[in-house]
Amino acid sequence: MNRNAVAVLVGLEVRQRIRSTRWKVTAVLLFALTSVLVLGSLYLTVALAGETYRDWSSNLLDIALAVVLFLGFAAAPTLSATSVNGDRRDATLALVQAAPISSWDLAVGKLLGSWFASLALIGVSLPYLIWGVVSSHTSIMFGILAMIVTAVIMFAYCAIGLAYSSFTSRPAASAMLTQATVLLLLLGSPVAFGLTYPMTQQTHRVTVASWDFDDARSSADCRLDERDERFNHTEYTWWLLAPNPVLIVSDVLSAGVDRPDNTPFLGGAGFFAFLQSSARAGPDVRSEGCDALTTSWLTDDDERLANHIGDSWYIGLAVTVVIGVASLAVAARRLRVPAHKLGRGVRVA
Repeated sequence: MNRNAVAVLVGLEVRQRIRSTRWKVTAVLLFALTSVLVLGSLYLTVALAGETYRDWSSNLLDIALAVVLFLGFAAAPTLSATSVNGDRRDATLALVQAAPISSWDLAVGKLLGSWFASLALIGVSLPYLIWGVVSSHTSIMFGILAMIVTAVIMFAYCAIGLAYSSFTSRPAASAMLTQATVLLLLLGSPVAFGLTYPMTQQTHRVTVASWDFDDARSSADCRLDERDERFNHTEYTWWLLAPNPVLIVSDVLSAGVDRPDNTPFLGGAGFFAFLQSSARAGPDVRSEGCDALTTSWLTDDDERLANHIGDSWYIGLAVTVVIGVASLAVAARRLRVPAHKLGRGVRVA
């Protein structure tokens, strides 16, 4: 791979996007929208709900990253979804393909250019992200790691957009397909998990403890009964949730939280991470003893369900990166010269 050629292509892609006044207006609007959402949440929490500033600021990083995720995953893939077929439409792609560069140079250059442009969203949100990292429940290291993970996810989604742009002739079609794929990862993974939930049900024979009241003696004795109980073994299907971007970032944030005793999670990110950890832990298929009637099992069970918090994000990130690399390979293959075979309606240029 020619690094100089890639650097030139990245520069061309970035300049092509930021030289227009529309880009500057978009950046200002993104900052304004982020400010409205973040400061609006401050007003709702402190002024209307009557909570303290500390309650709000400890969740600021969750709020800021949620805004970046929502806007970034909507905008970032679109930046690359028209980079190939848009150049074909403007008859400028052939000029670049005629240069002494490989298809991989061209694909990587376009991908990096689109990714750098999409990182502007993190850039305009950086004041709130830094504010959130300083005041968040999570440690500074994991707060910064969450921002890096968000950027890597945006990189993979830009690669998906580039792949669609390389084998569709219409920019509108590639943009729509890219958004559909991102929505599939965002919403399709929990839907798939929900659809497979009934299939994970198994029946186990367990011992259940209960009180046997004797009215004559006005006392109660412990009674152990064996019965068949149904359990949903979500530990077999939890991986369907792994590539979900919200769960990935939430798990990163929760990994750096020092949870107090008897508290399974903290904040909004902790709630989502706890849900994923619960699915990964699966049911507690154990027989009860009489001591279960006199001790609280809720705390122990919550601790068991929260045992996988912070242990799943890198699996989901790896799946996302693999999808991105595969998409980049598809784009590089479609950009090779000679093209051999083009789809219907695809211009040579």
